[in-house]
Amino acid sequence: MKAAITDGKGNVWLAEAPMPDPNEYQCLCRITACATCTGTDQKHIHNQLPWRQNYPGVLGHESVGVVIKTGTKVRYIKEGEVYLRPTAVYPGEKLGDYFSMWGGFAEYGLLTDVRALKEDRPDATPNGYCRFQQKLPPNAPISPADATALITLKETASYVASAGVKLCSSLALLGAGSVAICMCRFAKIFGAYPVIMAARRDEQLAYARERIGADFTVNVTSENLAARVKEITAGNGVDFLIDTTGDAEFLRDALVVLSPTGKVAAYATYKNSEIVKKLIPAERLVGAATGEDIAHQYMLDAVRMGLVKLSDFYSHRLPLSKIKEGFDMLQKKTAFKVVFEMEGKQ
Repeated sequence: MKAAITDGKGNVWLAEAPMPDPNEYQCLCRITACATCTGTDQKHIHNQLPWRQNYPGVLGHESVGVVIKTGTKVRYIKEGEVYLRPTAVYPGEKLGDYFSMWGGFAEYGLLTDVRALKEDRPDATPNGYCRFQQKLPPNAPISPADATALITLKETASYVASAGVKLCSSLALLGAGSVAICMCRFAKIFGAYPVIMAARRDEQLAYARERIGADFTVNVTSENLAARVKEITAGNGVDFLIDTTGDAEFLRDALVVLSPTGKVAAYATYKNSEIVKKLIPAERLVGAATGEDIAHQYMLDAVRMGLVKLSDFYSHRLPLSKIKEGFDMLQKKTAFKVVFEMEGKQ
């Protein structure tokens, strides 16, 4: 099968990889689409994550696939069902010569029937990745490309909620990429006002205002962020500051936009996992978590009720054969999120 590989030296390419070999509690899935998680994937590609990586590896974790074969002891998953996050190779495992970078950019992947496994073997420890492999409702009117967007939306909605953003909260978001626009939409759904986005690219900021619902945007290359936030909030500052950029110094310098009791949530992955604690006073930091799995039903309801339009949260659709071109677009910032479709449909 085809899979997208990286060597950690900035290179991405499509290669032949062995087919995943499901065990008796696993299912084989045909992966239909997988989207970029732009910041994390770029860090995989350039070996910039704050933990040791093994290369070469199969990229991708925002995948969706259809079950085509079930193991002999699988009882709670059926052929034809659609699941998020099938993976060609689970974290900590290996597929031929390739390690796992979460393994979603591949033509086929694995899914585990955790319920059956735990019933039969109570002492078994399923791979931690399994908890993200969640079922989509049968006959749900969600295309594979749109379904990939559910993953980031679940992560970001739960993060914004767990940070404490709610009705009448004021919020400044640093960054205007795919994660930030998802957070912006859910901050607005939760009733926050004003929601201010600060970034460096006019096109991204315009998209956030016109398509996502940001109340105000600030281009920090031409505007003074502190002065603009002071103007917008009548001198009060904001209740919350969330960083999606991974630039700890930018976050530190933005602390001036906070109200006297305002809190900081550092969402991004930083070069040094301790750097935020060193730069940001402890009393300002709030612990927030993504909670992707617990937000699953909420997100399905949000889509059903029209609170989100999934296609707003990716910019391009490409066949898997154009994996390199898609990542080049992200690098050049001509795309903010790319969905790769395994069968080449555009």
